[in-house]
Amino acid sequence: MASILSEKLFYKIGEVAEVAGVKTSVLRFWESEFSFLKPVKSSSGQRLYSKDEVDLILQVKSLLYNEKFTIEGVKKRITSKGKLIKTEDLLDTVGASDYSVVLKIVRNELRVLRDLM
Repeated sequence: MASILSEKLFYKIGEVAEVAGVKTSVLRFWESEFSFLKPVKSSSGQRLYSKDEVDLILQVKSLLYNEKFTIEGVKKRITSKGKLIKTEDLLDTVGASDYSVVLKIVRNELRVLRDLM
C-alpha cells in the first residue's frame, strides 16, 4: 500500500475510496456501522483518514468481499479499537451461542487456503 499512497498524515475520502476500490458512499456507510472507523474532519467538514484507518478499511473490504463476512461478522472480528481478532483468540472468548460465527470464520479461512492451492 505504501506505493499506492504518498506519505501524508491524512488522506481525503476520495483518495481512500480509490485505493480501496469502493465508492465514497460505501466508506460513509462503513463509518456508520463500524465504531472503529472515525476519521477526523477538517474545518470545512472534509473527512481525513489516517494511514491506520486506511489499513482498517482494506481489512474490512477483504473480510466483506473476499472472505464473505457479514457486517455483524466483521464487527465481531475487529475490536472497537480497530484490532483484528485472530481465530484462535476468538475461540477462547465465544459462548455456546456464538459457535456459528466461529464456524463461519473457520469456513472462510479454509476457502482462502483452498483458493491459494
